[in-house]
Amino acid sequence: MKIIDSYLARIFLHSWLSVNLILVGLLSFFELAKQLDDIGVGRYRLIDALLYVLLTLPGRMLEMAPPSALLGSIMALGLLTKNAELTALRASGISIQRIGWAFVRPAMFTLFALLLVAQFIIPYLEQTAWIRRETALTESVSILPRGGLWTREGKRFIHLNTTQNNQLQDADIYEFDESHQLTRFIHARETQIGTDGSWNLRDVQLKEFTGQGGQTEKQARLVLPNLLTKKQAAVFALPAQTLSLTELYSIITNLEKREQNAGRYRLALWQKLCLPLMAAAMIMISIPFVCGPARSASIGWNIMVGAIIGVVFFFLNQILGYSGLILQLSPFWTTLFPALVLLMAGIFLTRKLI
Repeated sequence: MKIIDSYLARIFLHSWLSVNLILVGLLSFFELAKQLDDIGVGRYRLIDALLYVLLTLPGRMLEMAPPSALLGSIMALGLLTKNAELTALRASGISIQRIGWAFVRPAMFTLFALLLVAQFIIPYLEQTAWIRRETALTESVSILPRGGLWTREGKRFIHLNTTQNNQLQDADIYEFDESHQLTRFIHARETQIGTDGSWNLRDVQLKEFTGQGGQTEKQARLVLPNLLTKKQAAVFALPAQTLSLTELYSIITNLEKREQNAGRYRLALWQKLCLPLMAAAMIMISIPFVCGPARSASIGWNIMVGAIIGVVFFFLNQILGYSGLILQLSPFWTTLFPALVLLMAGIFLTRKLI
């Protein structure tokens, strides 16, 4: 049985990877076409667009794992049916359920490994891609080789260190007058962008420069409205999907302590955690459409219907997650519950097969 399980797993993984690469290649082409619209804005060039698509490619592979698991399972089962191998396996006493779990097991191992990649590798690549893109589109922002950014807004020159847990550390703000004389220097150990665009500085040291010299004072908190333009601030507003699992958890904890809305970060966290369950559900729901009674419909028709239902469900699940944010529903239920329902439906329909 181990030889058969290994054979089935190899067929499924080959089909899954093939479908995943096709879907990711198609999405990457669309993403590149979208990035071409921004070429010529600021310092954004074709090489920047190509690099952005390349750096975000692993993230798309992880995102498309569930629908590609569905289509890969359908392809693998269709191939076994075409070669009469499925009939031989069932004639030898191997149940459809056993074949299904032979697909699910390698999918789970693969996705758990991908979750580790989503923790340590993919966030770094996607955050790098995002920051490089936004800084290229915004001419007044420059990235320092060892981390941190310099930007200019009017007569202000601002230095901000690399983002960490959605907060900016060690902000230095230099303000000059019309004669290019330094009039004020602000140093903050911690900064945070407010929902209204204002900047909340904590543990602030403020120094005013006048003709009589400089005066220094310390403040626990200082709010500066409209410190940066929307384009400049976009460099630091990393999308939730680009953050690692631990970064998402840390941000959720911090926002809850401040009694702020952490819904989009919870949604991103649960969408990543539910990927293995969603992939298993997609595999199980594919089995009845391929291995069902051939007399009711052709195999080709069943494959097409199964693919449509699975892909539609995947995107509806994405829509449900974001709709839940509007309706203030828990992302735990809007992501986990549909996957559980689909998995139970797939197991139930598979058990009914003879």
